[in-house]
Amino acid sequence: MLRVGSGWQLLLLVSLLTVLLALSGTLSPGVARAQGQGDLPVVGAWTEGAVTAGVFRDGQWFLRFEHAGGSADASFWYGRSSDEPVAGDWDGDGQATVGVRRGNRFFLRNSNSAGAADHVFYYGREGDAVLVGDWNGDGVDTVGVRRGSTFHLRNSNSAGAADHVFDYGREGDAVLVGDWNGDGVDTVGVRRGSTFHLRNSNSGGAADVSFVYGREGDRALAGDWNDSGMSTIGVRRDSRFLLRNTNSGGPADLDYHFGRPSEPEPEPEPEPEPEPEPVEEIVASFTTPLVPGQDRNVNIHLAADYIDGHVVEPGASYSLNHGIGPRTRARGFVENGYIDADGELISVVGGGVSQMGTTFLNAAWFAGIQIDEFRQHTIYFERYPMCREATLAWDLLDVVITNDSPHPITIITDHSSESVTVSVVSVPWAEVDSWTGSPYNWIGESFRVDCGRTITYPDGTTSSESYSWRYDETG
Repeated sequence: MLRVGSGWQLLLLVSLLTVLLALSGTLSPGVARAQGQGDLPVVGAWTEGAVTAGVFRDGQWFLRFEHAGGSADASFWYGRSSDEPVAGDWDGDGQATVGVRRGNRFFLRNSNSAGAADHVFYYGREGDAVLVGDWNGDGVDTVGVRRGSTFHLRNSNSAGAADHVFDYGREGDAVLVGDWNGDGVDTVGVRRGSTFHLRNSNSGGAADVSFVYGREGDRALAGDWNDSGMSTIGVRRDSRFLLRNTNSGGPADLDYHFGRPSEPEPEPEPEPEPEPEPVEEIVASFTTPLVPGQDRNVNIHLAADYIDGHVVEPGASYSLNHGIGPRTRARGFVENGYIDADGELISVVGGGVSQMGTTFLNAAWFAGIQIDEFRQHTIYFERYPMCREATLAWDLLDVVITNDSPHPITIITDHSSESVTVSVVSVPWAEVDSWTGSPYNWIGESFRVDCGRTITYPDGTTSSESYSWRYDETG
């Protein structure tokens, strides 16, 4: 990840995929390096000027302020050995500082020293490849992820929807980031084998520059090695940095050793096979329909993006309202219909988001997770299941759950022009038997309906709950 003008830039090496690492030594996205597998190179403008080398070793950082071998100019502990290291100019002061990603949670620090994180937030999913760059040229580096061949880049270091979404390259490509044309904006590139394909805009399309450099097993790097205002590529081979001052094939312009090789240490003596780790999977998923082209879909899609990837730890509670956040124009929401406390249909910013209440509620319902709070609509809409549906209103009506399972749960969302889906990913824990009765006690268009579920836990115990609701009319 890089930045120009003031001479700061940074490449975040994409995460290590352990299996591919063992096979080829190629840096691959999405999986943190295990302890004891040598150094993981991360480069940055640690002082104002050129981008230079650094390595992350089992939670300890070693930074070098010039292009030469030798001892580290700065070393300190930050993060855990299993974290994915990142670096960027998080506060726009012209210097790159460190950070780590743990699962899908980022911990970024504004100084190259030990201490508490200055920025903590969730973004993306745990299996995503991590990127860092100045995507809008404002002088501040922010995060992004790649999922498959799709990039999701964000212009602020916070949770929320991506500001740039596009496809580029192939799923198996290694990814790098740089300001390839010196315009002040970082854009993506990929390396396939030993061929680099660099793009001058964050969009799909053909590469603007393609060339061969290094060997297939090298780790790809990028940075402004000579403080020229333009990013160029490099590779790390064992502990050797081979950096090039132009984006083209040819001999290295800078060649030195720093850190330890990024190769696995000798295999220890075999130990008894451990008990298999519980396997996470989609334990429940629920989809509600959309009518293509309606304005409310903008709000529903945005709400889904805001909660995508959120993790609820065992024993923790989760508010859907707080997960989505305030529905404001500044956050991308638009005006649409909403049923107020008197049952009247009015127009408000964020109208339609209550559909996420129903979709989220049902995913939690069938996952067997504890439901603490929800409230149905006063009007029954046929697109929702009777009784088992919910509305939302900021600071008034919410859907709240508590993860009463012993395993973390991850909220995953997906949407199209015709539907929105919420899935709960975790270790399977409880079985749910759900029921909904027939409408009764009719008074004109008004009727009452009951619903409930029985949850069976691993030890064979069960719990049952039921709900009853009266609808004033049918929408």
